[in-house]
Amino acid sequence: MRVYEFARNYDMSSKELVGICQELGIEVKAQSKLDEMQVATLSRHICRGKDTVEGLEETNPKVMKKQKAVKHVAYVVTECEPFASLGSLGQAAATFVEESINHERPLTVVLPKYKSVTEGYGHEMKWLTNLPIKLGLEETHASLFKLVKDSVTYLFIGNDHYFGRDDIYGYEDDEVRFAFFNRAVLEALPYLEVEISDIYVNDWHTSMIPLILDVDYKYHSFYQNVKTTLTIHNLEYQGWYSADILPNVLGISRQYYDNGLTRMGDAVNLLKSGIETASYIQLNELSKEQLKLPQMQESGMVSVIESKLNYKAS
Repeated sequence: MRVYEFARNYDMSSKELVGICQELGIEVKAQSKLDEMQVATLSRHICRGKDTVEGLEETNPKVMKKQKAVKHVAYVVTECEPFASLGSLGQAAATFVEESINHERPLTVVLPKYKSVTEGYGHEMKWLTNLPIKLGLEETHASLFKLVKDSVTYLFIGNDHYFGRDDIYGYEDDEVRFAFFNRAVLEALPYLEVEISDIYVNDWHTSMIPLILDVDYKYHSFYQNVKTTLTIHNLEYQGWYSADILPNVLGISRQYYDNGLTRMGDAVNLLKSGIETASYIQLNELSKEQLKLPQMQESGMVSVIESKLNYKAS
């Protein structure tokens, strides 16, 4: 168990735990691995301190309990002004950020580190680390960069092979590029050492996060109580691919196509996959209007969305 993992179990920051370790003569850093003896020593020390505080609370009500760590919201999106935006999605993301600032809600926005982002804002970012990312049968890496602006933490996922290009979308391997991004987000969030309560995802490009969470990360301690909300901004784009995308790109079993979780008609529909596995879904005005189109009824998307909304309403 590493220091940051132990700290999270006791609602502490890594910095607080490192301070306790120094008091006890244990030389560690946030990424250091604790041995069994160190874990036992720290557990006894923290539990003994907790018992003392609880005893003081019984005799002196003015003694305040230690407040739990403030939970953060992660907003995962492929566009956000001013960093990268082609229009309405980037504007909607910026509005979400502004509302979070106004409500003093701790927020982390996660974006791909596109070529244009690197050129415009690379000098303002701080490199954090490189993480290995499993993508189907292959392994690649994600470089994490952090930028704090107006009290909001922006986390950028970098990999020049996928994002060092002139455009945001429109490539033949878009499903691979954004599957990598989704996987990298789930690997990166625990590294930030803040407790995430909710993950907001947007359109099919990030709708793989609820799916992968449901299939691969449901027992990960960091994600045990995390809720996901999928916002649909534009139903015109849904992420239609062959069933091979599941094992070859997403790294999950084809059984999730065979059992209908990801299947729509005779293909994988990534937006549908996110709708089925997200805790909540919400539609903007455009997607609500698009839902009235005949092709949405014919494709089955109307029934998928209405079933999800009716289920949550009940």
